Amino acid sequence: MTYKNAVLATLLAVPALVGQSHAVAAANWVGTADYTASPLSITAADVVGPFSVYDAGSGVVLLEATGSSGPLVYYDGYYQSFVTRHELNGSPVAAPNLDLAYELTVVADFTETLDTSNGTFSITGGSFAIYLDKAVNRNFTGDSGFTDGDKILWGDITSGSGTSMSVAGMVFGATDLNIAVKGYDTNVYSPDTITNAGGIFTLRLGNPYDAPFLGPISNVQGHAVDSGDLRFAADGYLALAVPEAETYAMMLAGLGLVGFMARRRTRSLG
Repeated sequence: MTYKNAVLATLLAVPALVGQSHAVAAANWVGTADYTASPLSITAADVVGPFSVYDAGSGVVLLEATGSSGPLVYYDGYYQSFVTRHELNGSPVAAPNLDLAYELTVVADFTETLDTSNGTFSITGGSFAIYLDKAVNRNFTGDSGFTDGDKILWGDITSGSGTSMSVAGMVFGATDLNIAVKGYDTNVYSPDTITNAGGIFTLRLGNPYDAPFLGPISNVQGHAVDSGDLRFAADGYLALAVPEAETYAMMLAGLGLVGFMARRRTRSLG
């Protein structure tokens, strides 16, 4: 078995990541987002659609330990990133003015329990929101520009699960999220039938290629990075049309490839 396939097999061995948490999937949403219709009146924004998935760019996750019990460690987590593209059935949907005339940012907070005996973890609750801003002003180093503008979509993280593994001193993980959408700007989204969502995020800790990005970040959502805290580079998808198991498997394959390439690069650096 190749290293990449071994990574993927390990991840897919966690039942909640594929199929179990989405055994009864919510009704899929496929529709249009008219960002010109928000109260911000961004005339140069896009009308995007049909689409069903937000693809997030490189973001940061901060984990602050709040306690432990045996092999279990409890964390408060904070995440912020930005949308790089919209997708439908795995293909990009045009939004030519995104990150030029406007930006879409994503923030979330959550609670997590890590089982150090096997590297699995569960998300026990949290919240998320997507903001539309007429200024492309997000700043990871300054911890600013992620929650300004118009909050166009928000909800609760109801549950989630994941697994992690160590590769040559680095840690890679994947998290599956179940999300209940609590509200959204009905001027922006059509049809106005969004009720649920799903997400999967890949996490990286200790990858030297993430160091220039993560190194200067000292705060996430106003929470200082203290000694003992963990900072992960994160990439992810937020699917308003909840993906089926096969889609999750395809996303997880990307994580296996990331781990495989990181190991090769680390060897070449040595």
